[in-house]
Amino acid sequence: MSTLLILGGLITLMGIYAVAALALNLQFGVGGMVNFGVAAFFGVGAYAYALTVMPAPSGLYTYLLGLGLPWWAGAIIGGLVSALLAFVVGSGLLKVGGEYLAVVSLALAEVIRQLFINQPAIANGARGLLNAPVPSLDIVPGRAQVLFVAAIVVVVSGISFLLFRRVTRSAFGRSLLAINQNEAVARSLGVNVYAVKLKAFVFAAFFMGLAGVMYVWYLSILTPTFFNVNITFTVFIALIIGGTGSNVGAVLGAVVLLGLREGLTYIQVDFITPELLASLQDALQGLVLIVILLFWPGGLFRPRLSVYPPPRSPSVTPPVLATSVAGGR
Repeated sequence: MSTLLILGGLITLMGIYAVAALALNLQFGVGGMVNFGVAAFFGVGAYAYALTVMPAPSGLYTYLLGLGLPWWAGAIIGGLVSALLAFVVGSGLLKVGGEYLAVVSLALAEVIRQLFINQPAIANGARGLLNAPVPSLDIVPGRAQVLFVAAIVVVVSGISFLLFRRVTRSAFGRSLLAINQNEAVARSLGVNVYAVKLKAFVFAAFFMGLAGVMYVWYLSILTPTFFNVNITFTVFIALIIGGTGSNVGAVLGAVVLLGLREGLTYIQVDFITPELLASLQDALQGLVLIVILLFWPGGLFRPRLSVYPPPRSPSVTPPVLATSVAGGR
């Protein structure tokens, strides 16, 4: 049973980062928007969930709201709050884009983390929130609830994958890809660059917030220290490993990276201390990234996305077209 619980926790973590990587792939891989604030939307979604599903504050706890809503309602609210934050941030920054979006989104993540730390009235400050409600069923035994949560995360990850695949293959997704490949040409063809980018940014942020909600299910506790820049870098590395621009690659990269990184925690070696083991996790993550960039620079599942058809070879030019061109000269 313990092996199943460990496997359930690992699958949950893989699913969480797979959803976040899918969202980042739409923003960065397809749309070319460099968002270094993944942790901000991740954390806002997690806190919005906790503040709406937890009961009214009492005793040593100090936090806003405490509505006691069902977990599924809190999950939707967590995603919507993250999307609202993305709309507010993106409305101004996407007009300039480029490095401005990257720098400000990175700063935004740290500002929000410090806000939760230094304002205990919002969510109990640095002490965080314990025993945040997670999905459960009465018919499932206590410890096996981990497997139930893992099953929900797998379902959410599968639905997210199908949605992102549909979006990237739609006319909207092709417009977003065209903007990434050549914004000037896309604009000349009548594409509303700002509107398309903003819609993609907000849509992806919803799923980043949803990933944060599932992270609360995984931990069942919530503190600001969890939502630091390491989350952003992990999601970026997973996407690069799998293949930037590929939905399958985003999921594959999260599975490979989290499988290798978390697998180290179960290695039983007497001379390795917990501190050294933690540092080895970061070292392994960096080593995997270097190997991928050296031998598979496009990622393990390199996408073949393009809105522009390859140039036609002169040798296969239809004779009628060749004659008409010659006559035009």
